[in-house]
Amino acid sequence: MIYIDENLCKGCHLCVYMCYQNVYAISSDANKKGVLLPYVKFGDRCTNCGVCEVVCPDQAITVNVNKNWWVGEDTNFNPKFSTSKGK
Repeated sequence: MIYIDENLCKGCHLCVYMCYQNVYAISSDANKKGVLLPYVKFGDRCTNCGVCEVVCPDQAITVNVNKNWWVGEDTNFNPKFSTSKGK
């Protein structure tokens, strides 16, 4: 699941250009701010790599963290707040 917060998105479309699976498209309808927002057109192509989330300068994109490859079996793991040390 990918969530785009339209209140944070300024329409830079970096997510569209950086997604190697071509998950996103650009809406032809402007939002209340006059921005043509990206939207998830091909969600089934998404591999949950998180590139779109990382490149978004406004932190407007959230990718379902529990499906990312680095989470593994422990569903309570949060990579942003991990206190475990690497080996």
